[in-house]
Amino acid sequence: MTKKILILLLLPLIGISSAWSINKDSLKKETEPQPLKFIFKPQLSLGIGMMTFYGDVGANHRGYHPTVSKLGYDLRIINPLTDYLDLSFYVLFGEVGSNERTVNRNLNFISNISTGGLTLNYNFKHLLKKERVINPYIHLGIESMEFLSKTDLKDAEGNYYHYWSDGTIRNISENDPNSASAVEIYRDYSYESDIREQNLDGFGRYPERTWGIPIEIGANLHTGKRITLRVGTSMHFTFTDLIDGVTHQSIENRAGDSKNDRILYTHFAATYDLTLPKKSDKVAPKEFDPIEIYRQDTIDSDGDLVVDLADFCANTPLEARPVDEFGCPVDVDKDGVPDYRDEQLDTPDSSFAKENGIAYASEDFQEMYDRYYDSTGRFSNWNEERREWGSDPRDFEAFKKSQLKKAYPSKELYIVLGSDKIKTSANDLYKELSNKNFKVIESGDSVLYVIGGFETVDDISDEIANLESDSIEIQGVVEVSNDSDEDSPVDINPIDDYQSEESLATADESAESVNELISDNLVEEAKPSSNIIYRVQVGAFSRRLSLSVFSDLMDVVFVKGEDDLYKYYTGAFNDKSSAAMHKVNMSTNGYTGAFIVAFKDGKRISLADAGFDVNPDFDDSIEEDTVATANAVNRDLIRFRVQVGAYMEQIPTDVLDTYLEIGSVYPKRDINSGLTKYYIGKFEEYEQATNYKLELIEKGIVDCFVVGEFKGNIISAVEALGLLNN
Repeated sequence: MTKKILILLLLPLIGISSAWSINKDSLKKETEPQPLKFIFKPQLSLGIGMMTFYGDVGANHRGYHPTVSKLGYDLRIINPLTDYLDLSFYVLFGEVGSNERTVNRNLNFISNISTGGLTLNYNFKHLLKKERVINPYIHLGIESMEFLSKTDLKDAEGNYYHYWSDGTIRNISENDPNSASAVEIYRDYSYESDIREQNLDGFGRYPERTWGIPIEIGANLHTGKRITLRVGTSMHFTFTDLIDGVTHQSIENRAGDSKNDRILYTHFAATYDLTLPKKSDKVAPKEFDPIEIYRQDTIDSDGDLVVDLADFCANTPLEARPVDEFGCPVDVDKDGVPDYRDEQLDTPDSSFAKENGIAYASEDFQEMYDRYYDSTGRFSNWNEERREWGSDPRDFEAFKKSQLKKAYPSKELYIVLGSDKIKTSANDLYKELSNKNFKVIESGDSVLYVIGGFETVDDISDEIANLESDSIEIQGVVEVSNDSDEDSPVDINPIDDYQSEESLATADESAESVNELISDNLVEEAKPSSNIIYRVQVGAFSRRLSLSVFSDLMDVVFVKGEDDLYKYYTGAFNDKSSAAMHKVNMSTNGYTGAFIVAFKDGKRISLADAGFDVNPDFDDSIEEDTVATANAVNRDLIRFRVQVGAYMEQIPTDVLDTYLEIGSVYPKRDINSGLTKYYIGKFEEYEQATNYKLELIEKGIVDCFVVGEFKGNIISAVEALGLLNN
């Protein structure tokens, strides 16, 4: 069959050679020289891709994946007929195959495919802009296909495979009287048995060749005058259902459907134009004469009496007449606004004008400054994309810190008040909620309660003195890297002598340098006059939750009260409007139990005392929670999944087959570990996930376990239950 295809491809070449000779003879007879006209303009294309089989074996795989896709190669000779139509002769070689193992049947095959044919190609060039780099195309053709299909029925020792209901493969049938002496064997994936010769369904010696209809779509990328790259995918609709040896007429559980087999070929190819004219054959361009072109140009599209060639302002409206010598509307006062739209024709020199031509007044500049630096909240609005209320994002302190980290990567200093290893009074920690610099740092499984971060010796010394005067016991001082990746563990180093100026010299220099760097770009932020700190309480939980659970929130801290409840707070604001906006953002983003709390001088105060206009029906009590918060977060944002595996590299084939049999496996990349973790299911209740885990264990996935999901992020099941206070 392959020889026949090659002969068919050579026949057009013989005819083309004859036509070429005739054309050359006719050129010699011409009295005047004429440019060479090519009858045949061949382009040679070589491609490689993946061939995917769609038939009766492996139909349950439902997709394109490594277990059913194999390499294929194609060679094409393309001849343009018109600018938008090509004719191509091609051959395609490759393999298709599939492995199917289910409870009902176990089938496998590999088939060598040889195909040759003719296609008509349409590239849309007459509908699209010329000189395009990327051009789409569609192909339609007819082809002859030859296939040779084999199956793996025996191992290397000649033992036939017998698939048992327990998932093993034995050398004796499970129903055989001597099944007790059966030995477990394994597939060698050597396809030694000709499917047609086995005659398992009584089809006899059916022909191993057929016709097909290829339909292809793709795009050409023109990289040069001769080279074109192509990416495409073609579906080959065959006229046979016997490539895999299984049809709807097959016996018992071997039976498939009545559809003919199909082959999908997705490929990448390079095309070389063999007949591009040489540089010597090109006609020299006509010499450009701008004066002559200007004389001949009389077109004036906008009717402003300036021809298009010299018109710098095309499509000038009628109301803008008259225009200057360049075809542009007149602007007498040179304020950038043409006279026909200028409401102030005598704008003073060096003044900035609005769109209507009126000069900006001092109050206009004040409003622009307020909008640039919105400290009042008067210009706050609803951000539809982020689904939150907010003001101008250009915050001075945030910018200052970012510049410090970018220009001078250094360390920040924190005063340690306590940790999970060294306990401190819950009342002392609670008092520090009135300190805007109170933070909680997690590094691995360790938790530090700190005040920070400071950059200078004076800052940390003054804060230590204030804490000691308030009878707060200090555990020590640590330095934390401020240039580490957010996804990496926090780098914490203890400092023995935290009063030493030598140990903090770098921080002093960095802070001074950054202040010089940004002093000319921004106005210093006004210091708040109030010593009230507003925070938003997320909820009170019976379990300690990792700060990563609340990765979408800013400045999250938590303290454990005397009632053994963990109270989580976000934000630390000096003004109530910012706190109110933050609370609204949290409520609209799933934190339904959030509310504002205020602290002053180490004590919690009522919202009325903090300056809020409190509704008479609102419970403004400052009594602490004694029970865990119910519905602290939107219940619909919490789900449970079952983790079935985690792999650094490619999944083993047998594991992949198991996942495909189960279906709906969800992969997610873990940035920290570099592992790709795989999850199944998405359940509203923990009990549902647990029951499904038991089903997976029965199917052989013994290492699976239940995890939680909150707002699309994977967390532990314990943390998910903790959010529910369950």
